[in-house]
Amino acid sequence: MLVGNEKPLGKLLGANIIKLLSSKVTVQAIAFITAPIIARLFSPDDFGIRQIFMSIASVIAVITCLRYEFSIPLGKNEKEASASFILSLFFTLIFTLVVLVVVPVLKEKIAQWFKAPRLKIFLWLLPIAVFISGFGNSLGYWAAREGRFGAMAWSDFGSALGGRLITIAWALIIGTSATGLFAGYFAAAAVGILLLLVFLSRKLVSDIKNANPSFEMFWTVAKRHKKFPIFDIWAGLLNSLSNQLPSIILGLYFSTTVIGYYSLGQSLVSFPMALLGSSIAQVFFPTAAEEYNQKGDLSNIVSNIFRRLVQIGVFPMIALGFFGSILFGFLFGQKWIEAGVYTQILSGYLIFQFASSPLSTVFSIFQRQGTLLVWNVGFISSKLLGLLLGAKTGRPRVALVAYSIVSVIAYSFLLGWILRNNDVSLRWGAKMLLKYVSLSCLLLLPVGCLAWAWGNIFIVLASLGLATIIYAYSLYRFDSGIHSTVTNIITERMPFGRWSKKEID
Repeated sequence: MLVGNEKPLGKLLGANIIKLLSSKVTVQAIAFITAPIIARLFSPDDFGIRQIFMSIASVIAVITCLRYEFSIPLGKNEKEASASFILSLFFTLIFTLVVLVVVPVLKEKIAQWFKAPRLKIFLWLLPIAVFISGFGNSLGYWAAREGRFGAMAWSDFGSALGGRLITIAWALIIGTSATGLFAGYFAAAAVGILLLLVFLSRKLVSDIKNANPSFEMFWTVAKRHKKFPIFDIWAGLLNSLSNQLPSIILGLYFSTTVIGYYSLGQSLVSFPMALLGSSIAQVFFPTAAEEYNQKGDLSNIVSNIFRRLVQIGVFPMIALGFFGSILFGFLFGQKWIEAGVYTQILSGYLIFQFASSPLSTVFSIFQRQGTLLVWNVGFISSKLLGLLLGAKTGRPRVALVAYSIVSVIAYSFLLGWILRNNDVSLRWGAKMLLKYVSLSCLLLLPVGCLAWAWGNIFIVLASLGLATIIYAYSLYRFDSGIHSTVTNIITERMPFGRWSKKEID
């Protein structure tokens, strides 16, 4: 079985993944710098209100385009891609109107369910959130098809910076309430879309005009990719719902303050990992689709990307598992220590989620959306059961422990299916995971000893930083693929330079 040819890795990591990852690093630097300020300006209850809204919006947003945005990179020519893009926008408008009609009817009930009277005011913003999400997703997949990963990088950067600045400015000028968090949320989305339009609008309009898609083409494309609305939409809906389950169940059984703790921990841990994973997925999906169409085999690409996901995800998650509460208390204040405890509980499952989510796009390439749907049904059912049983104890931590254990098991099954069906050895995959878990624990054990012996936060931070540098250097020094890629990026390319498909190594 094939487990490690580096040639496909050069194609994936040599240009586009590094391009997007570089922007994500910048984005997370912005988030890291501004998070202590925002956490001190707003209360856990404010974070909880926004998180409930985002959970509802995220679940709806998954079905906004009927998943036809995924058909954009699969178009065989510009005419098909244009038809897929227009289909996505059409269904976005339809769902926006539906939400606009439903909100006045259900807003009072939703606020009562979550015991959050302030929420009903913000529910009026749901139609805007749905439209922005659908439009942004369609633009993002168009940019991926065109190889405009530099534009996507600038969009991510502008979105993060604009959203954070608006949030802080709102708090300082107008006041510290949940409204400021919502202002930042919508500002971030708007800036990201506007930047993509600046980079893409001329080419996008030209391609659609030249393609001149007809009703017959729309019908042909809709039929060809019918598995997306028939199967993948339910898999995506269930996956999104499962991701939002902790917020929903915690909101139904506990207070908005508890949701606020979970929200901050998720935004600083789960969300950055999801962004990194989505960057890899956005490059992996069109590249793997092309590779499969040409060769009918994805073993090399899957094995190489799995290795990189493990290398990137294991160390930071284990570090948070050891020191989450200490770091949160130092960075955000004593009122946020509980949020750090939540990140410690969730850190283990996030490793498996990060390693499997980008690779799950192979189900679409193999036209196995039905299989993914079955997995999602089982996954969400087991997570719901675990959360409910834990919530019944009246202790949020117990609910999150049950959620984390069930998630590890479910993602292990998903990873096993992906590796096995791409002729990648399961034994090799397990060894790869164990290797980097062991290395991370070995480097972090002295940090834990120092924290226990002295308890000085600055000693912990310094030793943790040193361990991170050693880990990163180990990857650079002993992994030839990473060494050559990083060297090439440093010596020849700038992170936000211009790139084209022809430049991909």
